[in-house]
Amino acid sequence: MLWLLSLPVVLIAYGFFLLHRCCARRDREEGWEDKRVAASGDETLQQAWRTAGDWLARQEVEDITVQSDDGFVLHALLVPHIAPRATVLLFHGWHSSAELDFLCLLPFLHSIGIQCLLIDERAQGDSEGAYMTFGVRERLDVPVWVDYLASRFGKAHPLFLHGQSMGASAVMMASDTHFGGNVRGIVAECGFPTPYEAVCAVLRSKTQLSLRLSAWLLALFTRVFADFSLNECGAVNALRKTEYPMLLICGTADKLSTETMAKQLYDACKSDKTLLKIEGAGHCMGYLTGRAQYEAAYREFIDKHLKG
Repeated sequence: MLWLLSLPVVLIAYGFFLLHRCCARRDREEGWEDKRVAASGDETLQQAWRTAGDWLARQEVEDITVQSDDGFVLHALLVPHIAPRATVLLFHGWHSSAELDFLCLLPFLHSIGIQCLLIDERAQGDSEGAYMTFGVRERLDVPVWVDYLASRFGKAHPLFLHGQSMGASAVMMASDTHFGGNVRGIVAECGFPTPYEAVCAVLRSKTQLSLRLSAWLLALFTRVFADFSLNECGAVNALRKTEYPMLLICGTADKLSTETMAKQLYDACKSDKTLLKIEGAGHCMGYLTGRAQYEAAYREFIDKHLKG
């Protein structure tokens, strides 16, 4: 009888634990990205990180802030180009940063005439917010950044959106928006069909308890305490209505965002679309695993859609 009485207390405590672990803001000390790369043991990543870091240190970057529609100050870092053909807006993944996810890609983008906006998503980095939302609220921040760049560089200035993991989900879920700026295409790398599936991917590696119970509890607590629902939107539904060209990227060794998910997203997309599979690449490791293939596909996508 005692365990029956204590069960609700245990479930409530576990629900708050999941909410804190999966969605709550997690401030990190300066240089945490360097430590994560050093701890990876991946020599290819470490060498590419050092090279790209040295390159970035030579650039004259600019801190930028905007305000979200619900009142949060959002931060980004602009890496300019002296004569940009376009600007790519870079949206990072869950509990990550744009520097960690995209640093190694920046020298290549700069070499093809692209300037970059490294965005701190809400509740991460230097952007305000109490909870990250697996793309649900982040998708509403995408047009805010697009509008800022359109007002600064002009509505004729070409823009591309590029997201990884949760950031990919955000840009895909925003893809049914008619942007005020000149968005020419969207790159979605290792994204998820729905926020619920993204949560399940996270929970598989974070909890030993029932996945179904954990996901149900987290979905309940996000709705009650964080004011968002894991089922209120999804990338698949948005892609069915999008008019923007899409480059979908996946790794064949990705155990979080699988090939099956990538195919589901590709099939749902009604616009001009390309699916790039990087053989042997894990989650968001496509560029380092298949750099030549990745760069060729990226360059072709940019060149094809740059002029609309």
